[in-house]
This record gives sequence, structure tokens and C-alpha cells, in this order.
Amino acid sequence: MKHTPFAQDPLRNLAQMAIPALILGSAFSAVVMRLTRTMMLEVMRRDCMRTAVAPCTTIIRHALRNSLIPVVTLVGLLAPVLVGGAVIMEQIFVIPGIGLLLLEAVSQRDYPIITGAFLVVGVGVVAINLLVDVSYGLLDPKVRYR
Repeated sequence: MKHTPFAQDPLRNLAQMAIPALILGSAFSAVVMRLTRTMMLEVMRRDCMRTAVAPCTTIIRHALRNSLIPVVTLVGLLAPVLVGGAVIMEQIFVIPGIGLLLLEAVSQRDYPIITGAFLVVGVGVVAINLLVDVSYGLLDPKVRYR
């Protein structure tokens, strides 16, 4: 099977990534949905939410924003696990990516490529953790950075 560059045929490449993305996403979706439901029920049981009129805007503005803080934390913690799963998915579905490059570099003992791949993955994980920390300030008005 000949691999075409992404710029030549992006729709075909997105179609090729649909099944691996579905497999990776479904692995943790139940955990994230269950935590979201639990936190939403906990916030809705508070006295301030029971006394408030419950239109959809109140639920979205107040309850959902307060209940998403632990969910965002969980998603940030699961991001490195998803990157590790992506390495396996690239190997199974023969998708050219950094995971396949890393596996080939390990088998050939190509240390500069191994170091570079780990550097790229590490920077990605740090960037995801930064986004999680910044999103706390957007979700909860009590959490503001100075």
C-alpha cells in the first residue's frame, strides 16, 4: 500500500484515521462521561443550585462550568496515555506517524531520532497540561492567575 502525503489527499487520510481515532476515543469516553455525570449531579445537589430557577442557561453557565474542572483534569491526565495508544494504533493500522517512526528507530537503534521523538511527545504533553491549567481559569471564576 502506497502512502500519499497529507497535502495531496487530506480527505483520504482523514478517512484512514477515522477507525483508529474511534478506537482510541472510545477507550476513555465511558470514564469521562461517568465523571461528568457524577460531578454534574453533585453540583446540582448544592443549595444554591436548588434555589435557583433552573432554565438551561443556569445549568450551562453555573453547574456545567463548575462540574467540568475535575473532568478537564482527567482529560489532561489521559492525554499521555492516548499518545501511547496512538503508537500502537499506528503500528496496527500502518499509519505513518511519530509512533511508527519511533518504533522503527528503536529497532534500528537510531538514538537521535528516538531522542527527537520523545522530545516532540514531551513538548506535546507539556502543552496539553498548560492548556488544562489555563482552562481552570476560564471555567471557574474563583481560580484566577496573577
